[in-house]
Amino acid sequence: MASQANAPESFESASILVVDDNPVNRKVLRYILQSQYAHLETAEDGEQCLHRLTSGRFDLVMLDLNMPLKSGFDVLQEVGAMPLKQRPTFIVVSADNNPSSISRALRLGASDYVSTPFNRDELLARVKTHLALRSRELDLENRVKKRTAQLQATNEKLREAQHQLVLAEKMASLGQLSAGIAHEINNPIGYVASNLDSLKHYVEDLVELIGEYQQVEAYIGDESARRQLEQKCQAVNLPFLKEDVRQLIGDSLTGVQRVKQIVSDLKVFSHPEQRDWEALDLNDCIRSVLNIVNSEIKYKADIVLQLDPNLPTIACITTQMYQVITNLVVNAAQAIEKHGEIRISTRSLKPSQDSIEVEICDNGSGMSQAVKHKIFDPFFTTKAVGQGTGLGLSISYGIIEGHRGSIDVDTRPGEGTCFTLTLPISQGE
Repeated sequence: MASQANAPESFESASILVVDDNPVNRKVLRYILQSQYAHLETAEDGEQCLHRLTSGRFDLVMLDLNMPLKSGFDVLQEVGAMPLKQRPTFIVVSADNNPSSISRALRLGASDYVSTPFNRDELLARVKTHLALRSRELDLENRVKKRTAQLQATNEKLREAQHQLVLAEKMASLGQLSAGIAHEINNPIGYVASNLDSLKHYVEDLVELIGEYQQVEAYIGDESARRQLEQKCQAVNLPFLKEDVRQLIGDSLTGVQRVKQIVSDLKVFSHPEQRDWEALDLNDCIRSVLNIVNSEIKYKADIVLQLDPNLPTIACITTQMYQVITNLVVNAAQAIEKHGEIRISTRSLKPSQDSIEVEICDNGSGMSQAVKHKIFDPFFTTKAVGQGTGLGLSISYGIIEGHRGSIDVDTRPGEGTCFTLTLPISQGE
């Protein structure tokens, strides 16, 4: 038989412990077994037996039942709670042939029961059989452990590959949106820069005008100086300058705030390592996503928001939920050929259901039933080569499923598509 960890290489190398309070019985058993097994030890009672089991490794225990201090029943009962790496096989050898004793010993974990007097050959055959069964059991257990370790390693690799696919899809989405995002940021930055240039000239004029006032103070009453100051005020157009400065500063602050909001929303979306569960207001999530993808949809569709103001926060992985909403909103915009409408609504379901719903609907081209059945398949896409990875909806489906939610699709060719997300408010323990 092939060798394995913690199992005897052959029957002869098995380690056997003989436990009996009668020295004659110990001697007889030892004499019979030593003809075929070299590793034999003895114990005089149950306490010695338990001590030997904790300090050494045995493949088989030949156990008497009626012993002082601790009986064989006590040994069988206590050995189950002992921190042994591997429990040995127990064969009870006893003069007690009462059926209730035999039944009790087997219930407590004994593998076999031999009544004395016994036949030598029969005893050796039973020992050999149980050692063979033990060897096969250990071999199977080791194979199961090895296979389990391989499966765990494979599952870990699959989880990492899935995580990388999610990141890849997220980066692909960002890549597709990057030009529009750059445009969205460039616009406010452009007019902030223009406003600052105008403000620079205005400030130069104001500084010069203040200088004129300071000079006039030196000779108040000088008519010539007064006329010169009036001409300067007319040239600068002071009333217009005062009004336009306020407008330029206001516009600049709005532009800066717009850039700040885009960057903030983008940071939440693109953060790669966030995997912790946290509370999220889906209404805020939807508004942030619309801010990010504004360039992708503003020329394609009008957005109609019907957000429940009393919507409770949900427990989720924030970046993943941003990714799902982004995928669905962008898909809705891409399904509209010319100009249409995207309706996004949120609502709480019945309190007993402890969940919420999000609907993202468009009046675009819709899908056939054949396409509908494939949209969540990895790498399936109806877009031209190079325009989509075919992972967006597949990953979205996996994310929602991982949040113990569901995603349903209602679509009709030529009428549009509606995705409905149902998500639990909490994830439980």
